[in-house]
Amino acid sequence: MDLKQIRYFVAVAEAGSFSAGARRAFVTQPTLSAAISALEAELGFALLERHARGVRLTAKGEGALVTAHSILRQTEQLKAASRDRPAGKPLRLGILPTLAPAFVTGCLSRLMAIDSDKSWRTEDAPLAKLRQRLANGRYDLILTALGPPARGHRQADLLTDRQALAVSSRAFPRGPVSPEILSGQPLIVRVHCEQLQAASRVLDAWKVRPRVVAQTDSDARALAMVAAGLGFCLMPDSFEHPDVRMLRSDDVELPRRLGFEWVRGAANGWLDRALDRL
Repeated sequence: MDLKQIRYFVAVAEAGSFSAGARRAFVTQPTLSAAISALEAELGFALLERHARGVRLTAKGEGALVTAHSILRQTEQLKAASRDRPAGKPLRLGILPTLAPAFVTGCLSRLMAIDSDKSWRTEDAPLAKLRQRLANGRYDLILTALGPPARGHRQADLLTDRQALAVSSRAFPRGPVSPEILSGQPLIVRVHCEQLQAASRVLDAWKVRPRVVAQTDSDARALAMVAAGLGFCLMPDSFEHPDVRMLRSDDVELPRRLGFEWVRGAANGWLDRALDRL
């Protein structure tokens, strides 16, 4: 039994015929007839009797119509109460801007699926400010590169990525690529990378001496430039693009633990309960 069947029954009872009820319910007559037949079968008794001019309610159908009206009325009251419920204070979420977009959206989708009624507000901030704002209460939660947790903080590890050399798959088709051939090639620098200085060790390990042709604080632009063959770039291997290959070094990996961090008991304990389910 479902609300659709109940609505169809009410429509026929009030309209006086199956054809008029179907028009009122905006469905075809066979669809409406099948739904009411299924409802009668589940209830175990007939709701309607056909006659030359349409239909009439059976004795049990008259009682069922009263109940059906009550069910539909309560359903509308419940919907109205849900619409009128004041929105709670939104959870404030700080996000590290150097995280791959697919990773961020995947994490947010998983978190919001736990409670679709929760309201959210996100904001990008550098690593140091994320930690500072979490500590001073400006953020309830951060999605970031994790380090040792501060006292009273909790973390949820979701992914580990590593620094890699992003190159154009058109310039370097699939197959083994020697990093040394990149010496003298154009380099695109992500100036906002929190691992910028340490990432240069990847180039040193590969004995690559590039020439810098672009500096940007946009990962999307850096990735697009690499895909277009305008240069190569050091960036986390969690980023993806169909026209970009990620070359990794076995000597220098520079891993990042990525995930959520929050203060124990924040948001009235909702975060503790929700993030334990991820």
